[in-house]
Amino acid sequence: MRWLIVALALVVSSVYVLIKNQRHLLQEGDMLLLNGKPLMAISMYERVLLNYVPFSPYNQKAIERMEKVCHDLKEKPHKLFCYETLRSAIYQLRGLYTPYSEVIKPLEEKMLLTKMELYIEHNNPPQKDYERIFKDLRSFTQYDPYPSVFWSALALVSLAGWVFSIVMTIMKGFRKSFVLVYVVFFCLWLVSLYMA
Repeated sequence: MRWLIVALALVVSSVYVLIKNQRHLLQEGDMLLLNGKPLMAISMYERVLLNYVPFSPYNQKAIERMEKVCHDLKEKPHKLFCYETLRSAIYQLRGLYTPYSEVIKPLEEKMLLTKMELYIEHNNPPQKDYERIFKDLRSFTQYDPYPSVFWSALALVSLAGWVFSIVMTIMKGFRKSFVLVYVVFFCLWLVSLYMA
């Protein structure tokens, strides 16, 4: 019972410190924004998100303020920096699910358009190539670098089954059933690693 109380006290104190940090960083970002330093304010708002606490009101406030700053920025490279910073901050919160994932899709559209505009400004390609360039940029933003949850879980289960079959084979001796289970789990493990 004593360990449970200690663990609960540690969790409560950690949440308190994180929320206090969020509030301080949000206020600091607001001050930087008032002083005409929007890029530094973006960094503070990003740090608010990186001190993520589920159900904290400061998470949503930081996202809203970053979106407003991104919208108000005039220079396209700064806009792109802002969009990418917000998107990467949200992706860094990813665990079993990604909180605020509904923000990512519109952000990626804005990033795509901004990249397209920057590419056209700097490279001046022929107008007939605009559609191809847009498709190429879209394919980069739609790439999902994360492994499949199903195949990753299957890889873990099949690895455990493979190790268990090896242990049983060593303990009980070579039997056809253990060798068959060993081969099946090993093949399943290799396939799931490839597919994940």
